[in-house]
Amino acid sequence: MTDERLCWLILRDELRERSSRLRFLGRLRAAVGGVRASSAMFEGDLRREHTSAKMSAYAVAVDASAQMLSPDERRHLRTAGEVPGWFRPDVERRYQEMRKRR
Repeated sequence: MTDERLCWLILRDELRERSSRLRFLGRLRAAVGGVRASSAMFEGDLRREHTSAKMSAYAVAVDASAQMLSPDERRHLRTAGEVPGWFRPDVERRYQEMRKRR
């Protein structure tokens, strides 16, 4: 298994949670329940599509950040199953840069 893949597996669930969070209006609609069933299904499809696009962007960011790991960090990654402290903020920075370019 590559180091890039290992980093992805370590962060995947955390990033999935982050990318699937409903925005304020989505939470409000869900709480009020005023959306018709067909409209809710359509919004669910759009949300899943949006989440998938976000996860793809996060995957690219994780891969790019993983390429910056030092040999010592790679050893720690493989022995402890942890990414270095700078890794998560770097992934988020790269992700935000990709979003700005769209």
